Amino acid sequence: MITRILVLDGSAAGESAFGLAACVEHTGERYSVVACQKEAGKQAAEGIGLLAAKALDAAGWGPFALRKPQLVAVVVGPGSFTGLRASCATAAGYALGLGVPVVGVTRGEALLPELEQALALHTGVKPVQGWMLVTGARKGRVFVETKQGVQAIALAEWQPPTGQAWLVAGDAAASLPLPEAQISGITTPTPEQIAVVACARLSGNLPAREALPLYVDPPEAKRPAAGLRAAPV
Repeated sequence: MITRILVLDGSAAGESAFGLAACVEHTGERYSVVACQKEAGKQAAEGIGLLAAKALDAAGWGPFALRKPQLVAVVVGPGSFTGLRASCATAAGYALGLGVPVVGVTRGEALLPELEQALALHTGVKPVQGWMLVTGARKGRVFVETKQGVQAIALAEWQPPTGQAWLVAGDAAASLPLPEAQISGITTPTPEQIAVVACARLSGNLPAREALPLYVDPPEAKRPAAGLRAAPV
C-alpha cells in the first residue's frame, strides 16, 4: 500500500499564483500532511523544485533518508502555462529519480467530494444546476471546470446560461458574471485532497491521467511574422 506521497501544485495563475510542495502520509483511512512548503507568486510556482526539496528534508524523506516518497502526485491544471510546465517537469524528475509512479490530478477532481457535499447541503430557494470551479487565467479570462470538462472563457465575451442557478467555487468565483450564482468558499485543493485522488487513480479506481499539463488556453507566445530563423549550418 502507498503510504508516502509527494504532492506538487503550481497550477494557480495570475494574482492567485503560488507554489506548493507537501509530503502526505497515508495511514489507514487517514491522510495527513507531514511537511509542507507554500509560497505565493509566479516565481514560487516556477521554482517548485526548491520547495519540494525543502518539504522532503523537513519530512525526513530527503535523498539520504531511509523513508522516501512512494508516489508523486501533481496538479496538472487548469492553470498557469509556466507553472504547470514547471511542476509537471519537477514531478517527472522526482519520480524518475526515486523510481516511483507519478500521476496527474486536476483541481476539480481533487475538490469533487467537497463540491458534491456542498451541493447536497445546499438550502437555497432555487435548486442549483451543478457546480462550477472557476480559477484565474490571463487578464480578463478564467478557467471553468465542471463535471463535463474544462474550458477557458473570456469574461467580456461569455454568455451566461439563463434561468439556471449554479454553485460557483474557486479562487476567481466572484469574477464570473453569473446572475444566479451561489458563491462557495471552496477555493483550492489541499495536499490531502490531491493525495486521495492520486492514490485512487494509481489503484485503478479512477481513469488514468498522465502527469502532463492540461493546457486549455493557447500559449501567449506567438511565432514571428517572418517565421522562425533557419537552422544553423
